[in-house]
Amino acid sequence: MQVRIATFNMASGEDPDCTAVERLFVDEDLDVIGLQEIERFTARAPYDMLPIVAGRNYQWQFAPTLALMGGQYGIATFARHQISQVKIHKYGVTGEEDRVFINVVIRLGDDTLSFYNTHLSFETPAIRSAQVAELMQAVHDDKHRNKVVVGDFNMDQSLSEWEAFDSSYTRVNGNSGHWFDTYKWRDSAMKVNAIDNIILSPGINLVEAHVVRRILSDHQMLVATISLPDM
Repeated sequence: MQVRIATFNMASGEDPDCTAVERLFVDEDLDVIGLQEIERFTARAPYDMLPIVAGRNYQWQFAPTLALMGGQYGIATFARHQISQVKIHKYGVTGEEDRVFINVVIRLGDDTLSFYNTHLSFETPAIRSAQVAELMQAVHDDKHRNKVVVGDFNMDQSLSEWEAFDSSYTRVNGNSGHWFDTYKWRDSAMKVNAIDNIILSPGINLVEAHVVRRILSDHQMLVATISLPDM
């Protein structure tokens, strides 16, 4: 079974076009998406971004990370299939801002996909490494056969930061040495711009991957078509 997965930091502080993001979901024929930097009823965005992005085609689950300007800021997962379970985990090690991952289980016909979405801290590789350890411990303890981890991992100092992930898992960004620069603005503190990724558990096959070159954020959406193993 093939599934289309994406991860996208939509830069909610830059007044994103939520309707355009929803159209992108449909145009890319996406099944499951992890979004980072999305807001609900803040002073700078005094409305709920989630139902606009979801449109009529997607369910969503939100994980707040910060109380911001009278509202909430965080990450969210969208799926056009049934979401049957939701777990939110706050990292024990963080930088200036609290960070979390959200795990949902998605029903895909007779099969399921355990899907993790996160946004790691920007401050130091040491903080991110500790967060990856927490995240991957949860993934390893997860009894579901098919697991996917997506997010803005902020691994901007060296490509070697990705070695924190289990080598038996497939990294979409960086697969076969091909890297997508998903962060498109200039930041003198960043040494690499390939900071968004999709991580696949053993047995899931990567069919195709690309970035969407629409300017909707300071990030580009990373999309992967994956094939789940036969039951």
